Amino acid sequence: MAELSDQEMLRYNRQIILRGFDFDGQEALKDSRVLIVGLGGLGCAASQYLASAGVGNLTLLDFDTVSLSNLQRQTLHSDATVGQPKVESARDALTRINPHIAITPVNALLDDAELAALIAEHDLVLDCTDNVAVRNQLNAGCFAAKV
Repeated sequence: MAELSDQEMLRYNRQIILRGFDFDGQEALKDSRVLIVGLGGLGCAASQYLASAGVGNLTLLDFDTVSLSNLQRQTLHSDATVGQPKVESARDALTRINPHIAITPVNALLDDAELAALIAEHDLVLDCTDNVAVRNQLNAGCFAAKV
């Protein structure tokens, strides 16, 4: 299990002091791998909280770019990132929120085999999409991988 640095112990102190969570829980979060699919309104919010909590490995999957109309609800993005891939904009913002975690951006629309391989590398998958076809693809991939 990953050990926490002194800075991480201070950063996550409010979680570590919780009975039943303590250092073991925080170290388990640091070891965990979460795939977030969709970096719109829901994906931005979820990823911020997971990064802040200390989930050690976040993979961000989206194929869209930031547009001006996204900015009122997708809080990781800004005027300066309009036109950038959402996964890169989000990675940069999340790194500013928590430099102690690993963030892997995947700027792609994956086929079934590629998505299944990516899902298998993770402990948890968050469906933050707004697309029924992708949701069905995610469901099938997660079911097959038992994630």
